[in-house]
Amino acid sequence: MTDGPVDALREQAREWGRALLAAPPWAGVSDRVTLLLVDPPAGLDDAPATGGLTFWLTLDAEAARSLSPEYRTPLTSDRGVYERPRVPAGAPRVALAVMTDEALHRLLQGTSRPSMEARWQARHSEAVSDRLRRAEQYALRAGLLPDEAPERVSRTLWLEAVTAARGLDGIETSPAGILAGAGEVTAALCRLACFEDGGAYPPAAHLRAAARQTRLGRRIATWLDDLPRAVGGDEAASRRVVSARDQVLEEARTVLGERYRDRHWLREPEAFTLRPPR
Repeated sequence: MTDGPVDALREQAREWGRALLAAPPWAGVSDRVTLLLVDPPAGLDDAPATGGLTFWLTLDAEAARSLSPEYRTPLTSDRGVYERPRVPAGAPRVALAVMTDEALHRLLQGTSRPSMEARWQARHSEAVSDRLRRAEQYALRAGLLPDEAPERVSRTLWLEAVTAARGLDGIETSPAGILAGAGEVTAALCRLACFEDGGAYPPAAHLRAAARQTRLGRRIATWLDDLPRAVGGDEAASRRVVSARDQVLEEARTVLGERYRDRHWLREPEAFTLRPPR
């Protein structure tokens, strides 16, 4: 018996996954396939219902070579396959990403936005089928960052947040005009909150929910809630957004200061951004 809509969706996902692996082309290599449910994510309270399911399917290169050309060619050429399989009317939408085990490991080694999101997804996935226990390896790989990466990622997100926050001055006179800026500052602060607590951040659909579980997210939750109200024309919310902006940035600076207190980019972000590229 399920407890709610998300639980019911996850049960549908398990049933769909089992059916997928029992049919061509995966039935012949099912013992060498790992199928992960990455959306809805596991362990995220208040995860927004996206109305769909997203799976990752990984397999080794030898298994990939045994598939039909539509899969064999891209998978053995270091590319992935992204599909939206047909589902019965009324069933959840399904997205399926197929890649080799090696390709996913390389993705999880990166620090670009797609890699950071994949890191978070790997650590919040559910194994539908995983005889080779690859899911544990992916989660472990996702938690390992290069030595220089934490500061570089934190610095980039902090500078993006400061720049976008400074662009909110027009929110009281033209709320729709700063829509892009409001989205940028929300995304940057939420990614920063998630990264500082967990070393990764989720895709946009789950960014706010994940950020609310972090130290920084809890400190600035009210301000983040006011931003969409302000963009919608709520004058009181607009005033609060502008008046509390510096305090919100100070909250982020405090969290970052635990590790980077003496850094020029943290103390004087506006001046730091004026430096010519090297």
